[in-house]
Amino acid sequence: MIKIFEKISKQKSVPFLCILLVLSLLIMFRQLMSTGYWSCLVEDTHSFTSWAIEFAESVRNGIVYPRWTAQSFWGYGSPTFVLYPPFAFYLTSFISVFTGSVIVAMNFAKFIALFFAGVGMFFLVKEFYPGKTALLSASLYLLLPYNIFGLYFSWTFATAIAHIWFSPIMLFTYRFMKEGRIINILYAGICFSGLILTHLISAYMFTFVVAGFVLFMTIAKRDLKGLITFPLMIIVGSLLSSAYILPLLYEKHFLNLGTFIDTSDFYYANFFIFPDLTGLQPSNFFWPVYYNQFAFNIILICILTALFLNQFVRLKRIKNNENADVVSRYFVLTALITIFLLFGASTFLWELIPFFKYIQFPFRWLSITAFSVAFLSAVKFQRMEQSFSTKKEWISNAVSSFIILLICILPSFKYITLAPVFTEQELIPSKTVYWTLEHLPADIDLEKLEKDGSLENRVGIVKGEGKVEIADWKAESRMIKIKAIQPLTARIRTFYFPGWKAYIDGNQTEIKREDGSGAMLVNIPEGDYELKLVFEDTPVRYYGKIISFFSFITILIFFAISKRHSFKS
Repeated sequence: MIKIFEKISKQKSVPFLCILLVLSLLIMFRQLMSTGYWSCLVEDTHSFTSWAIEFAESVRNGIVYPRWTAQSFWGYGSPTFVLYPPFAFYLTSFISVFTGSVIVAMNFAKFIALFFAGVGMFFLVKEFYPGKTALLSASLYLLLPYNIFGLYFSWTFATAIAHIWFSPIMLFTYRFMKEGRIINILYAGICFSGLILTHLISAYMFTFVVAGFVLFMTIAKRDLKGLITFPLMIIVGSLLSSAYILPLLYEKHFLNLGTFIDTSDFYYANFFIFPDLTGLQPSNFFWPVYYNQFAFNIILICILTALFLNQFVRLKRIKNNENADVVSRYFVLTALITIFLLFGASTFLWELIPFFKYIQFPFRWLSITAFSVAFLSAVKFQRMEQSFSTKKEWISNAVSSFIILLICILPSFKYITLAPVFTEQELIPSKTVYWTLEHLPADIDLEKLEKDGSLENRVGIVKGEGKVEIADWKAESRMIKIKAIQPLTARIRTFYFPGWKAYIDGNQTEIKREDGSGAMLVNIPEGDYELKLVFEDTPVRYYGKIISFFSFITILIFFAISKRHSFKS
């Protein structure tokens, strides 16, 4: 780590990084000074804050990888973190140790993600251009109104964190294709696994970006060896993220995933910027309310894309920088394609490409467009540093660059000052989440669920006679004292899902599933017993952890050996 900071210092990057830190602090100042959560989406706000609170509590209780949220669906629970990746919640849990508040920790996690997204863009651009140009492009990336709008209004919590991985994935992928050093593809794979473990939809979308980049560079350089880059990155990323990916792939048929795309509320075609179908949604839904803001941001990014594309075409090629020229051409193509995906004319692609519908909202692609545009801005900013520029040209470029940044700052400032916030009093105690139906175990009839989530009514007797008393009730374990006057069937108001095991005085017993409600049923013989229910790892979860662990250890050993050889040489 010391070597890394020494290298950064020698490259004179530290002052630039300090500027990005200050800029990130200014952007996130209102959130950092708040105990509330910033969003315009009521359901997402309560979902993510509730999950973060439950995740942090489970970690404090010694659960290394929490999978179950106890409060969801009126106390029936949910295998939320079988479906949803954990990285953003691990980060929040760690920060909450210092803040004392999970909500405050979520705001700090978004600040950290914003800063490192800027740092990543800085080093990606710096791979091809001088530090000052990289600073301007990274600053533009942080200030783009769509990114600010996302941080304060529309992004889900995990989406905001996911942006830290985009730049390093591209940077290390490029370095591997350029230098062929295996350590770079390991870095790329590590970052890709980080993206998978942060936000799966973003990882799916960015897979197209990386695959396209590898193919484009291979064709441009006429070097077929480059094609191995993409599968190597996927293999490394998948191995490291196996603890999450393998259970999701194997156990997804136990979940109600059909509701993720098979509902009119979140059907992708209703969210194209054109045609405008906002009338299909309730007037108080986020899409009709903020449609004009989305439209403005899309138009602004289209204008910036056209501006930087014009600059690129006028220069014809980037002077003395063939690699920057090729990479810029790819980002031009990426920007144009992702803009196209925002419009109804792209429907055939949404229908043709597997899993595309799971993206849900076409405007998610705007994050990729913004990323591409930020890199392309370097072509504009670099002109101020080119030695052939006259003083008049330099002033003209400086003024136009300043205007571009100002155009971004004004709407960004508006978003920051007018953004809605959910206070800590509204969020704590955390609300039960019952609208994320894709997290629901399959074949559950919501009409048959009891909506009273109080602890006293979570265990009952549906057959036989006796008494039950809850001794302990945690996210992934329950302890129940039972006095059975005659053999009885206890009903535990928790959805049965693979991994739940029941033990009567330490001896495992069968769990049955109540039709319709999905609640757990356990037969208890006559007598006094302690019934313990534990949410344990299934074989696929266990072996997924093992694969991730040994993959991580193997990479650490490789790094150590490489470092040792480098030191000797």
